[in-house]
Amino acid sequence: MGLPDDDVRRQVFLDNLVSGNVAYQPLCTGIGLCRLNASRKPGLALQIAPEALQAGQLERVLERRFAHAVVFDGCFVYLDTKGCLVIWHALAPNDQSVDDIIGRMLSLAKLETLDVYRAP
Repeated sequence: MGLPDDDVRRQVFLDNLVSGNVAYQPLCTGIGLCRLNASRKPGLALQIAPEALQAGQLERVLERRFAHAVVFDGCFVYLDTKGCLVIWHALAPNDQSVDDIIGRMLSLAKLETLDVYRAP
């Protein structure tokens, strides 16, 4: 599944994301991207449901986040109340492109293969 490689569907998701509308893109069973505000700050979240988590994935993500702090700057990792692993990054105008943020979050979770748009 992964991110839509269809430019129209991808653009609709990205437009909804940056405009503040509800935006959700399933990547595969139990894994998706969505708009998620932290306090008043708009952001993008990669959510991995408990049933989709691999053994030791939380520990590996946290180790990678701190071992490569500069590369993953701005990515916040936590478990939500449902036990989902969440990687969150703020959305800011004229900051990083949404594509770059998505790529970094998927890389942090070692899920790069789900970003078919960026795959060679």
